[in-house]
Amino acid sequence: MRDVLTALAKLWKIDDAAKGYDEELRTLPEKIAAMRRDVDMLEGLLTAERAQVAEAEALKASRAEDLVERREALSRAKSKASRSRTLKESDAADREVEATRRTIADREREITTLEETLNAKRGTLEARERQLEEAKNIANEETTAAEARLAEVRVARETVVVGRDELVEALPRRVVKRYEKLRTRDRFLPVSIVTGPTCVSCRMTLPAQLCIEVKRAGEKSPAKPDIEDFLVCPQCHAFLVHIDFVEPPPPSV
Repeated sequence: MRDVLTALAKLWKIDDAAKGYDEELRTLPEKIAAMRRDVDMLEGLLTAERAQVAEAEALKASRAEDLVERREALSRAKSKASRSRTLKESDAADREVEATRRTIADREREITTLEETLNAKRGTLEARERQLEEAKNIANEETTAAEARLAEVRVARETVVVGRDELVEALPRRVVKRYEKLRTRDRFLPVSIVTGPTCVSCRMTLPAQLCIEVKRAGEKSPAKPDIEDFLVCPQCHAFLVHIDFVEPPPPSV
């Protein structure tokens, strides 16, 4: 049983040493993906604003064409007024001239407003384009750096986890399954290396009898150790392994 407890403690030490690398392997791809989403969002905004500018330009062109037609209509109305022979015809022609002038004034104001709107949108569009270009450059630089770091982390982690598979093989399958589940917790440790009366994982004072059993656990010799042969903290349920099974006790004087 001592060898199995030592294997469990060594497994935890390996995983604890690899924890930082595992975190980087998880967070760096997330960081790259987040930057790419930001770039995609800016591109989407830019596409929408380009469409708005194109729509405003098309509307302005349409109003400009209409203005030309209105001015031609004004010329015809003035010519018609000059050829009027009766007072009635003259009044009708004058009303037509005045209505056309009002329409022309409306179109001119509309075109001026559209031009002002277009200028503002073009300015916004240029700012968005600069932001997008800057975001792309930053994303490319960060991605290159992150990918290089990922390569370094993978190599470093492989060095740290040497021998892990053999330790897993030395442990009962149910113990490994329970250990992996405990390892996903943020608050507590999966294995508590006991050096005194306190659980290292949750800081709870262990019952005196349990402390004695933890220290003597290596003396057990079950034919085929299973999860029932392992002691756990009654508070956080971490596996309890005495320090003597991790580090050899100091020589007696």
